[in-house]
This record gives sequence, C-alpha cells and structure tokens, in this order.
Amino acid sequence: MPTPDQPGTRLEGASEATFKALIGRKISVRYRLHDDPEHPSSEAVGMVASVADGVVSVVNRRGEMSLFAIDDVIAGKAWPISG
Repeated sequence: MPTPDQPGTRLEGASEATFKALIGRKISVRYRLHDDPEHPSSEAVGMVASVADGVVSVVNRRGEMSLFAIDDVIAGKAWPISG
C-alpha cells in the first residue's frame, strides 16, 4: 500500500495508522452502512479530523461530521497535498 504522503493514496484495506497519518488531509471515502437495506453505503468527503479505536471522523466543508469504522471502508482515496 502506498504511504499517505503519496498522491492518490488508495484507502481500501488501510490501517488505523494510515488514517492517523492523514489527519488534516482531504479524503473521499465510500463506506458500508448497517441496518438500512435500501441504503447499503454512504460517502464522506472532507478533512480527517480524528481517528480512534478504529473509527474515523471526517468534517466536510459545511462543518458536518461523518463517522465510520475503518473496517467498513469500501473504497476511498487521499487527495494530494496542493501547494
């Protein structure tokens, strides 16, 4: 798996350490939802705010927070650092 500082880091199967290294970075993630057969997944696009106990918190540009378990990640990537 690429390291978090490489452009376009894929997040499927990423470890908690990988997500912790992405705190403050923009990511896009699709993750499984449970107990809703009509909506089996959701998306989070925004900045990684925190990672603890296998759960990632992402804040979008409107300030809304999404929480998801690392084990529920279906697909995702870290955006390159622009600068």
